[in-house]
Amino acid sequence: MSQEIKQLIEGNKEFRKNFFSPKNTLFDELVEHGQKPKTMIVSCSDSRVDPAIIFNCDPGELFVVRNIANLIPPCEMNDNTYHGVSAALEFGVCILKVQQIIILGHTYCGGIKTLLETGSNLHENPHRFIAKWMEIALPAYEKTMAKYDHASFQEKSLMCERYALINSLHNVQTFPWIKERVSSGALSLHAWYFDLATGRIHRYNPEEERWVFE
Repeated sequence: MSQEIKQLIEGNKEFRKNFFSPKNTLFDELVEHGQKPKTMIVSCSDSRVDPAIIFNCDPGELFVVRNIANLIPPCEMNDNTYHGVSAALEFGVCILKVQQIIILGHTYCGGIKTLLETGSNLHENPHRFIAKWMEIALPAYEKTMAKYDHASFQEKSLMCERYALINSLHNVQTFPWIKERVSSGALSLHAWYFDLATGRIHRYNPEEERWVFE
């Protein structure tokens, strides 16, 4: 057994001590009453970006879906393929009835790095699943290159990461049951950007089209 696996097993023992002691009834309540999170987060799979840790949340507080580069595809009514993110959105909104969806991006995103390095030639990338998935963010790439073609790679990454968040914010509103709940005031949508170097959150203000530090 590897040291990493041993650490995970020991970690689970510590977790049980903290959450399954007679003094802590959180999981008893979660089992008895089910999950009732009010917030859904679409986050990156990056191991450095754990929403529950970033926002200091307990189990049961967040409904989280994670994928490469925290992307949301537009709504596509095609029953002949699989829609993991769309299914999670449907579950969170229509069944759990979350009250807000936060799309959480971050600095130093590997998926965006792949997009910038490959660009419109994504089909030539040897990592075919990643390349196909990153096509969702091509509008962000095109906008970045149009406005910041002569900028440094780091500057392009920062802008493309943010443009990809705004693009996903637009895509999530193509789902009719999301658009309906937003219009009625039952659901709010947010794009947030996490800085790995400082831990700070930048929140997008769509009315003013700018990012606000928190």
